[in-house]
Amino acid sequence: MATSRKYKIASPKAPLKVEERKVAYSTGKQRLNLTVRADLIERARAAKLNLSSVVEQSLERTLRETERERWLAENAEALAFHRARVERDGPLCADLVSL
Repeated sequence: MATSRKYKIASPKAPLKVEERKVAYSTGKQRLNLTVRADLIERARAAKLNLSSVVEQSLERTLRETERERWLAENAEALAFHRARVERDGPLCADLVSL
């Protein structure tokens, strides 16, 4: 007489994580999915622009501007102190410069 066994399958306590696969190129670049207006993509392709390069250049420019603004905000007090000192005492090298 065959007896049927019931097996209990353990369910995971935490939901399974699906890891995003990152592709690392020899140039240090990674893949990225973007959503861009279709008309812009068509115009860029018609102009034979390299979309990856355009995005990189724009991102670099935007990051430089953002980092510059943050640096100026973080150092505003020191810059104001320096400007006031130069206004009051003149430049540090004033005695070396003959005009």
